Amino acid sequence: MASPPRASRPAEAAWRVWAALLAVGVLWGSAFPLIRVNASALGPVGVTFARVALGALVLTLLVTAAGALRRGTTWRAIGTQLPALLLLAALNVAIPLTLVAAAIVGLNASVAAVLNATTPMATLVVAAVWLREPVRTRQMVGVLAGLAGVAVVVGGAPLDLNTSTLFAVGASLAAALSYAFGGVYTRRRFPDTSPTTLALGQQLCATVLLLPLAVITPPPGPVTAAVAAPLLVLGVGSMAVAYLLYFWILRTAGPVVASTVTLLVPLVGSAIGVGWLGEPLSLGLVAGLVIVLSSVALITHPGPRDFG
Repeated sequence: MASPPRASRPAEAAWRVWAALLAVGVLWGSAFPLIRVNASALGPVGVTFARVALGALVLTLLVTAAGALRRGTTWRAIGTQLPALLLLAALNVAIPLTLVAAAIVGLNASVAAVLNATTPMATLVVAAVWLREPVRTRQMVGVLAGLAGVAVVVGGAPLDLNTSTLFAVGASLAAALSYAFGGVYTRRRFPDTSPTTLALGQQLCATVLLLPLAVITPPPGPVTAAVAAPLLVLGVGSMAVAYLLYFWILRTAGPVVASTVTLLVPLVGSAIGVGWLGEPLSLGLVAGLVIVLSSVALITHPGPRDFG
């Protein structure tokens, strides 16, 4: 009797990639409302240091269990590239995560998640200036559409446009710019570095960079169980597990598929912010979200080269 047909290996591999992509989108998107829950108790620096340090600890344990650290290869790679990893940690972790946490104090988590989706636009500009990469017409349209989307979100969301709100918006956009520099710097400086070395190295270096700031800025409120529980999700989920999955997607399916996570993060962050935190779902937020996501699609999936 013939056995039933089994799913092909390409189909199975594709299913795993998309499952991992969804997991990363949920983990990174849920970080915005979780940070909002913790930011008032721990402060922007405190919540950032706690999640980064916890993520570094979990990554160290995972990599040790995999055997790479016992053989010393990862430690040697981190040691030989320490100055560059410190700069990467500042651009890709310490600076943007602290700015996001500071922004969420003055913004809804859903608005912050949408503003963070401008990272591909900033990356396009930074890569064009720094790496002299060509910009296609469709991508230029995407950048302009993204700027319009930001204006719609800020102007149409239920926000009091005071100094505090404008600072929070500026911090969100500055975080996106820092991510952009971090991404371009990674491509330029670490083309042959393993994902394990990058993930663990930047987490450990970011922990070291944030430690002095965490010491001089103690938490404004008590650290209770209600504060600690979201930190576990932030540290273990969005910092350790999500980065390992993301680098696996990048290696397995390539940068185009991996960039799709940028479309998922604001959707998840907005949905949780509205559904869990009770944030208002305004027409301006929805319209701005659609415009920003459309611009991200134009930038990350530029289509044929002869478009422009």
